[in-house]
Amino acid sequence: MRGLRRAKDQEIWQLVTYLRTLSGAVDLASLPGSAAAGRAAFERLDCGRCHMVRGQGGRLGPDLSRVGDRRDPDELVEDITTPDAEVSPRWWTVRITRADGTVVEGLRMGEDTFNLRIMDGEERLLSFAKAAVRSVERILESTMPAEAISDAERDDLVAYLASLRGSDS
Repeated sequence: MRGLRRAKDQEIWQLVTYLRTLSGAVDLASLPGSAAAGRAAFERLDCGRCHMVRGQGGRLGPDLSRVGDRRDPDELVEDITTPDAEVSPRWWTVRITRADGTVVEGLRMGEDTFNLRIMDGEERLLSFAKAAVRSVERILESTMPAEAISDAERDDLVAYLASLRGSDS
């Protein structure tokens, strides 16, 4: 019964997500910022080092190519101003201490009974035999740096990110 209920809950949330896409896009003109200025801020702040947009950029953070379809402007403000508020397990960092005491950090990419795979800050894929690892620590905070930006820059970034949508990106 529990498995059936969980499946129904998942189907309900998928339906809610789909219905949200039909409710109409955010009117970008109603946002206080400028999408063009936000794109310039995105580039100036080097957000593309970690975030991909339309196939360009890094893989250390979420792909933002369609973030305007997934997140509303209020959620985008929170994502920018308090990135630690809601970090998906997919983006948790893993700190591995090897048997020799050296430490390596990266995003957990995969794990099985014998091995642990991570992507380090240089986007290199590394694999570790669990038998050769002293400890593994999960770091639940965001790796997004806390940038001091003005309210206007924040509004511009939100306008730019809100403009990133599926078909009209």
